[in-house]
Amino acid sequence: MALLSPLLLASTLFMAGVENPVYLAKFDNKQQEIQTRISFHHALLTDEKNGVLLQLTNDEVLKLQSKGITLSAADDLWQRKARELSYQQTSLNIQQAGIPGFPCYSTVEETFAQLQMLLEQYPDLTDWQDIGDSWQKENGGEGYDLNVLKIGNKNLVNPPVLFIQSGLHARELATAGLTLDFAKLLLEDAKVDADIAWILDRHQIHILFQSNPDGRKIAEKGFLHRKNNNENHCANGNVGVDLNRNYSFGWNSVSGGSSGQACQETYRGPSAGSEPEVAAIENYVRSLYPDVRGPNDSDGAPETTPGLYLDIHSYSRLILWPWGHTNAPAPNQAGLEALGKKLAYFNKYMPQQSIGLYATDGTSDNLAYGELGVAHITFELGTEFFQSCSYYDTVLKPDNIEALLYAAKVVEAPYLLSQGPDIESIEGLSTENGQIRIQARATEERFSRLNGNLATDNIAQVHFSLNAYPEADNTRIAEISDGSADSPTENAIITFDETDLIDGQVTLYVQAKDSGGQVGPVSAFKVDTRLPELNAQVECTGAKCAFKTGNSLGGFSYLWRLSDSDSRTEAEFLAVMPQIGVNKVTYQLTNQFGVTQSKELDVLVDQLFEPVADYSESCQEYVCQFDGALSTDEDSLGLNYEWKINAKVESEAASFSHDFSQAGTYDVQLKVTDEHGQISLKETQVVLTAPVVIVEPPVVVEPPEKKSGGSFGWLALGFLAVFSRLRK
Repeated sequence: MALLSPLLLASTLFMAGVENPVYLAKFDNKQQEIQTRISFHHALLTDEKNGVLLQLTNDEVLKLQSKGITLSAADDLWQRKARELSYQQTSLNIQQAGIPGFPCYSTVEETFAQLQMLLEQYPDLTDWQDIGDSWQKENGGEGYDLNVLKIGNKNLVNPPVLFIQSGLHARELATAGLTLDFAKLLLEDAKVDADIAWILDRHQIHILFQSNPDGRKIAEKGFLHRKNNNENHCANGNVGVDLNRNYSFGWNSVSGGSSGQACQETYRGPSAGSEPEVAAIENYVRSLYPDVRGPNDSDGAPETTPGLYLDIHSYSRLILWPWGHTNAPAPNQAGLEALGKKLAYFNKYMPQQSIGLYATDGTSDNLAYGELGVAHITFELGTEFFQSCSYYDTVLKPDNIEALLYAAKVVEAPYLLSQGPDIESIEGLSTENGQIRIQARATEERFSRLNGNLATDNIAQVHFSLNAYPEADNTRIAEISDGSADSPTENAIITFDETDLIDGQVTLYVQAKDSGGQVGPVSAFKVDTRLPELNAQVECTGAKCAFKTGNSLGGFSYLWRLSDSDSRTEAEFLAVMPQIGVNKVTYQLTNQFGVTQSKELDVLVDQLFEPVADYSESCQEYVCQFDGALSTDEDSLGLNYEWKINAKVESEAASFSHDFSQAGTYDVQLKVTDEHGQISLKETQVVLTAPVVIVEPPVVVEPPEKKSGGSFGWLALGFLAVFSRLRK
């Protein structure tokens, strides 16, 4: 099987034996670009400032041109880009782990090793299921198991399940990286994050990290490979089958929705579900979710249907929902659109139905929503297939982790809960008269507006429960702050007795309902009125001391009393102690409920450093600049300055300018004083001389050379005329 490097890929990627050139596509508007990205995602190579690079067959060129899209040849441009990518991978030979050139993304083997560690670290919350084999393993090659990590309460019977798959297309590196980081977050924070705790107590999250491990191994070597590694198809060129055109429901059902040519990027395979990777996913997903939707496109699933299927792809910064094979909206359009726009709020991606310029078929949403009626969302992450680690760490991961957490919240009824109000924030206010007061902010307006607005209702009610998920028999009603529930965003005050606390703690569950009767997802908040053991660090150099709290987590406020006239409220700061020996400092910690505790610190100063006066000077004629910045004191935060010229005080600034007006010798003295009254002097003399006046010699102008004729002749004639007149 012939494999192609990124450099060669630019000009020698063959499909059905025909080389496909690269084009720069330019668009009339943003929607045209988005639809092209959806329909021609298989042809994407990279983005440019003025368009998108696509590798296209002749038929695809004609299709795009028929839609008014401008195409220009760009083989040379793509070769330069591919050369950069190749250099990035080969220049990092010292890398110890991860995909070469991309250490933030684990290889297939590293992914499995890390998941094994999670199983060992969190046995009560994790389980491992082998759901099938890759094509290479099934056919005697060096293939892989398709392993699903199940996270959540193991004792649940038929729990709501969030199923996530990533890496279905081999070259989309960030997808498996994101799902692995999401799994780690869930497990690491399960005991400290109240939201994650209830999610894992009531739901299960099943993640297939490497959906196409054979293909990913090709991509790990730097090849922009999309398909699996089925060597029965185009073995000497663009090997494999496009797994996201091989799903059984709706397979090969739309003209142009996939390709029947083996070397094409969207080759659908010889039959529906022919690939072992797809067959394994289909069988597993069918075991999770019953079929709740009728056979026709117009048959909707019940709005109360639990479960959610996320297919994580890259790239193009899109959030997509069914249908993709028709322009007609899905019968559950309201719920799907609300879910998509709520998710897009977090990652700021464009949310829309997954139909592009042309329809697609045999995709994962056909299995989830088409066959079973389960809500389905496709993520198109980021801005590149081989996404840089800097972008992944700072933008892609934090934005999309939040979106995945939201998905995990609504899995009990995603069609309904996504249409209800969200709890945007929860914060402690105070403890007064034996009662705890909390403020919660409920809103119907937390959705993406990039592709139109969602209908909003006013917040009608905010209710809460303590130490148990809210049910009909355990909820209490919060008070709307302004007394009137007449806005799509409202603050509400939650009040309960201190006697509800258990060892100073309680978990608060909050949910809102709008005026249409729609409820949104629950948000949880850990109320902990206890104060931790007070911890503060002090390190001194002479009398200059660095103070730092050891209680930085928990929303605390701080008060440091250094003296009757000197108090600080920062978590860390520098201060100069007033005296040698032991200085008493009070450290006070207050939590968000007003509970306060303090301790006295003994700050020992064993020596005082003396200041050293020093300065620089520069003069221009009679004007001199003096700068005392060279003065030092190891335990001072700010020296006092006094400048004297000929025994007269001229300035108390650190630096100043002085005009001496005339030549002469002048005594200059700088006195610096530190916080402890210690003094240092520096005295010098400034000698100024009168500037030397340079007299320029007169400029001698040579008379012009005498010549016959020309202007001299006219001058001579004029002279004769005057002379003649004088004689008369």
